[in-house]
Amino acid sequence: MVEFQKMNIDAGKKETIIYRRQMMHYGLYLSQPDDAKVDIPWHWHDEFEIGYVAEGKMLYKTNHHEFILNSGDGIFINSGVPHYLHPLEEQGKLRLHTHFFDKIFLAGSPGSLFDMEYITPVQEQKLLDAVPLYHGSEEGRRFLEKVQEAEELCLKEELFFELRLRSLFSELWETVYAWAMEKKDGEKPYNFLEDERIKKMLSYIQIHYEEKITAEMLSREAHISERECYRLFRSRLGTSPAEFMMSLRLQKAQELLRYTEKSIIEIAQETGFGTSSYFCKMFKQKHRLTPNQYRKYQEHRKSSRSSLEEGQTVITL
Repeated sequence: MVEFQKMNIDAGKKETIIYRRQMMHYGLYLSQPDDAKVDIPWHWHDEFEIGYVAEGKMLYKTNHHEFILNSGDGIFINSGVPHYLHPLEEQGKLRLHTHFFDKIFLAGSPGSLFDMEYITPVQEQKLLDAVPLYHGSEEGRRFLEKVQEAEELCLKEELFFELRLRSLFSELWETVYAWAMEKKDGEKPYNFLEDERIKKMLSYIQIHYEEKITAEMLSREAHISERECYRLFRSRLGTSPAEFMMSLRLQKAQELLRYTEKSIIEIAQETGFGTSSYFCKMFKQKHRLTPNQYRKYQEHRKSSRSSLEEGQTVITL
């Protein structure tokens, strides 16, 4: 049975993919149009990510690069890389298909020959943050064909599909490994320390978003000055600490409106807005709907969708 894929923040202050069958260490996410109509704020996870735009147009950003992907294009995102997604289509015209897997999926166990020789060198190659896969190029098209073949295996779930799935991704990994080796002689040195500081500040916001957070608190968490805090947010993420906090709070509020029956006041307080009037003002400014209008819209969609369609949103293995 299919179910929603979840992402949690653990005690180590990072996002973790929660799979339905945790022993396989692999998950497939198939979004519905309304699931991808708003920004996905800056985040990261230990899992590797390979996805493609099934319909629409999407902007992907990392600390160092940004790519515009059209329908049919895909992307590889390395383990631990902060990234941000912004839809470039109107509501209801965007669908993403994304594969998540950790090193155990391919390596079998930490410290194995496969891990040390082939997986860890990619994970540790920080110059390889992300690689766009354009369906118009021969290499991109061949890579994406195998990604879509893997998706079909998951949807059918025939006997031995798990073995075939890992075999397919092992083939893809040869290409990923080659990208990592090409980056050994990168054009510029990678500032690992800056990325770690950004991660610490983003994690602090993700954990304490319902509280009042200042630049001084973030600076203290990353052991830097407030000026450096603002510089890192602007230069690496293209936003300010306040803008990021607002984006995250609105995302959390949207989830609560969609999946709970909590009142507007409760949601405003839980997401750090304080008052319902301020929450409603900022929500409407972002989504062009009041929180109540958004909730009614989602309830209408849910009631009009068949149970079969409802069950085909996400597959996690």
